[in-house]
Amino acid sequence: MSYFNFFSKKIFSFYFLGFFIILHISSNTAFAQKKDIATSKTNQISYFEGSFDQLQEEGKKKNKPYFVFIHSNKNKFDSVTFTNKYVQTYIKKRYLVQKLQAPSLYADYVVKQYEVKSFPQILIFTPQGKLVDRITSYLSPKRMIARLKLQENKTGSSKDRISDFERAANPELSLKLQTEGQIQEVYHFSVRPYGVEEKTIGIQLGVFENYQNLVNNVSELEVHWHDNILVTFVEVDGKMFYRLLLGPFYTYQHAEVYNKNLKEKLGLRGILVDLENFSPITEENKDKYLMENIETPVESENPNKR
Repeated sequence: MSYFNFFSKKIFSFYFLGFFIILHISSNTAFAQKKDIATSKTNQISYFEGSFDQLQEEGKKKNKPYFVFIHSNKNKFDSVTFTNKYVQTYIKKRYLVQKLQAPSLYADYVVKQYEVKSFPQILIFTPQGKLVDRITSYLSPKRMIARLKLQENKTGSSKDRISDFERAANPELSLKLQTEGQIQEVYHFSVRPYGVEEKTIGIQLGVFENYQNLVNNVSELEVHWHDNILVTFVEVDGKMFYRLLLGPFYTYQHAEVYNKNLKEKLGLRGILVDLENFSPITEENKDKYLMENIETPVESENPNKR
């Protein structure tokens, strides 16, 4: 065998081996991409197809809570929150979901029945059909999961709300208040539950025994443009107390700056507390709340944004 023939065979062998390796890598990459696409499609939210009445029946039948997502144009729920794989996985396991485009025949029925004033809006229901929460502003993936978790185990029929109001109407007491009582003030009142996330911070401004004092202080805060007011109810020995806070804050640094501004501008002295257990945040335990030490399970969410 000549040196030239031997060298040619070696080159051919190297080319063949290289081609085989490239082919193998390409096929594995293509397989991985197909697998990712398949996983993505598997995790996508399956929106309920049918009328709202049929959704209610399905919720009862499967004993599963459900929510209705009503939108009118492009929104961040579609582009960010509902494309997040953690949100998709959670919703698929826990909720039935209906998506309605407004205006439309199906959407108009729900909009009128539940007095939907803005879009996008999310209405959350128990399996028995009771409206338990209304989301009227954008929620990040992490906050969306927290909000849904807060409602997932609630029960109750839509008829419960009517019977509650019938019992609370109490015409005899109403007449007594009208003839013997003195009206102090009329307030615009809005209350909705808030899903507390891990390592979130609140600035506690006070604990009140008297409900009127609580309302007065909330009113004073709103006058100064605070729209992040939180209230918790705490029962001790059969007596109700009210904790007034501002929040939530997602880092110690943010909460500390906000608290200093409260003191300088309004003379308010607040204390930083963990919103999960309301334990004080001090110099000794503040490290886990620092921006650099906070982790989030949601890839597309920055926990330091309010």
